[in-house]
Amino acid sequence: MPIPTLGYEGVTTLSKTLVAETQLIEAISLFVANKFLCAITLAGAAEEIVGKLLLQKSELPAIRESIQSIQEIRAKTGLTVMEGNSDNKIVDEWNTARNSLKHLVLPDQEYISINLCDEAYWMIKRALANAQKLNVAIENEDDFENWVIININL
Repeated sequence: MPIPTLGYEGVTTLSKTLVAETQLIEAISLFVANKFLCAITLAGAAEEIVGKLLLQKSELPAIRESIQSIQEIRAKTGLTVMEGNSDNKIVDEWNTARNSLKHLVLPDQEYISINLCDEAYWMIKRALANAQKLNVAIENEDDFENWVIININL
């Protein structure tokens, strides 16, 4: 086991569920404080972890359920919902904001343009849906929902 170099605290062992729960709680705290940029990346990390935990249990995460619904609509109607894009293309599009903030996606572009509030909102909603499927209670979920009601009136 590695020895802490700072000597402030020792090594901590955390479940992946606790990591995702903590990330999502902090993402919501940032969101309701109008700090949307960091809320996107934290919620995105939580969404990915709980999504993969669901897959390990042979359950579909929210993003895959949404894609499944798109496929069903396409099959029933013959419409090219989501412009006929492949599943992976849709996932990439829905994760564009998170990936643009985490990675140097387009190295020749110095700026990115995104709606931080909208992207944080949807990433948190996806993470909350996954957490609910795993029966992980998020202590400040009501704060998030109340903020939305007060500020956006959805």
